[in-house]
Amino acid sequence: MGGEGGLPTGGEGGLLELRGWVLAGHWFGYGVTASPDGPRRVVILARRAFTCPPGVGWVALLREATGWTEPDWRGVDWAETEAALGTALPGDYKDIVDAFGAGSFDEYLDLLVPGALGTDLISWSRDMAPYADMYRPHPVHPAPGGLLTWGISEQELSFHWLTGPADPNDWPVLVQYLGGEWQRFDCGTGEFVLRLLTDRTSPFAFPPSAGPFPHWFASRELPEC
Repeated sequence: MGGEGGLPTGGEGGLLELRGWVLAGHWFGYGVTASPDGPRRVVILARRAFTCPPGVGWVALLREATGWTEPDWRGVDWAETEAALGTALPGDYKDIVDAFGAGSFDEYLDLLVPGALGTDLISWSRDMAPYADMYRPHPVHPAPGGLLTWGISEQELSFHWLTGPADPNDWPVLVQYLGGEWQRFDCGTGEFVLRLLTDRTSPFAFPPSAGPFPHWFASRELPEC
């Protein structure tokens, strides 16, 4: 716990013991420090920054959050998929699909995956144009700056990228609710999915983050070619 903003370890005033946990946007700690009068109990409160540790990707954090231990699936030909869509795709989305395959996070967010029965990313993209009025005020892909759906939910909301000329890794995530309301999240797909599951702070605070239960990924096998 030493270092900038932390407590020194050992010696007078140093930290002897610490137990901590996370709640919403804060870290809470209960510990014991050394003092001239003997051990002293302390409570520590620190604001929690939601960042990806150096050298650790969002997919690794998603694996940890969901207890997913299966080997990488890597069942999509991304060059073929991107050619069919007419656009490159965000790298963290491809990493999630390569690691998890088709399926659902907490049975709340169903991932659209190329080739998946009923949740095929390419088919969903091609089917958006006839229903363009549903996505107003946004155009739909392949129109410039059009929406491209990457996730759906039985909880009456859907998940999209706002495409554009920028690097796909910089595309924001847009969530559409049943009443037609839109909410924008300026983060990548990997960060968004992890925060949907675990972050209780606004503007996230989706239902999966509310409970103390463990998170999971329910895999759905792709049909054999």
